[in-house]
Amino acid sequence: TEEYKKSRIECDSKNVGIVFPLYFQSMPKVVMDFIEKLDIKKFEYIFAVVTRGGKAYQGGALHHMNKLLKVRNSRLSAGFYVRMPDNYIPLLKVPTKKEQVKMLNEASNKMKTISSLIKSRHVGIESEFSSFLRPLMHNRFIRNLHNRYKGFNVKDSCNSCGLCEKICKFNNINLEDRKPNWGSNCQFCLACINYCPSVSIEYNNSTIGK
Repeated sequence: TEEYKKSRIECDSKNVGIVFPLYFQSMPKVVMDFIEKLDIKKFEYIFAVVTRGGKAYQGGALHHMNKLLKVRNSRLSAGFYVRMPDNYIPLLKVPTKKEQVKMLNEASNKMKTISSLIKSRHVGIESEFSSFLRPLMHNRFIRNLHNRYKGFNVKDSCNSCGLCEKICKFNNINLEDRKPNWGSNCQFCLACINYCPSVSIEYNNSTIGK
């Protein structure tokens, strides 16, 4: 709504953390919008934790966030990456169960380290070896985001359970004739695909069999 677009998000805490998944080498648009709305005048320590799949070197989100904060006369005090099982199935292969367990165990240990660093007010941003790709990949993603919904389709195996409609955080899915229909406010989180109990939702032909 217009009222939400004009609203500000206030927080009395001096220590603030923002946690989000890596999207096309940076952050989801909703996170960018969140940062823009934040009233950051009281913040003394801002940290970010970014989950990512794929290769360990991927990412440019931390430097991008720092850039957004500098425009607001602030800065990112600390930034970390945590590798998790990848769920961007239109492009990448889903890790095996064994690989997922290994990643989750490593992520748990990494989170303990991050927690300790945050408590000690550590200052520093993890290296991002492919951050130079961020403007190319992420800007293109943002430009085309309003058209992303057009790739979703549903198979005849859909049982009209409505879970996709319920879990969409942006109210972008509605059941029409007992089948999901996507609107243009899609943020491309793919929750609808990953949570579909009947494995009926696909994105073009890129997710078939995954």
